[in-house]
Amino acid sequence: MKFLVFAASHRPESYNRKLAVHTANYMKKKAIQVDFAEYAEFDMPLYNDAIEMPEIAGIFGKRASSSDGIIISAPEYNWSYPGSLKNIIDWTSCIIPNPLKGKTVMLMCASPGVRGGILGLSHLKTPLEASQLFVYPKVFPLGNCLEMFDADNTLEIKQSTLLNAILDDYITFTQKLMKP
Repeated sequence: MKFLVFAASHRPESYNRKLAVHTANYMKKKAIQVDFAEYAEFDMPLYNDAIEMPEIAGIFGKRASSSDGIIISAPEYNWSYPGSLKNIIDWTSCIIPNPLKGKTVMLMCASPGVRGGILGLSHLKTPLEASQLFVYPKVFPLGNCLEMFDADNTLEIKQSTLLNAILDDYITFTQKLMKP
């Protein structure tokens, strides 16, 4: 199995990036192949169907296509997800054949607020489902994220245990959907 993992944040010290790194490391320990991407790799012009598709959209599409599932750690901005992530989804949805069709996706968010970005994750499900991804029903909203990582960027043990259990279930979910 192989998963594309990234945080939808350009900030190197982003808590969502820390969450994505934790996820990638956990999956690697389980001998699962991980394609960890830096979000800046996917910078694209604003979607405009009057211009030629940017090369980077095709690159993202190939990376998504070569994975069994995608794990996104998306920050919450104004109670929704980043516009740059919607832009990636919009460009990728124009690729034929659809590289997202039939893939699974798991969503998580690290937020300084107590809600953990849950509303943004709820909004993000809609364009992903429209792109024919199977959205894993459990999300991981990490609230109070400023207190959840130590100086070495290690996730607090209770939250780590909870996230790892969700990741295990997501892996099983993906395996079941992969079977013919």
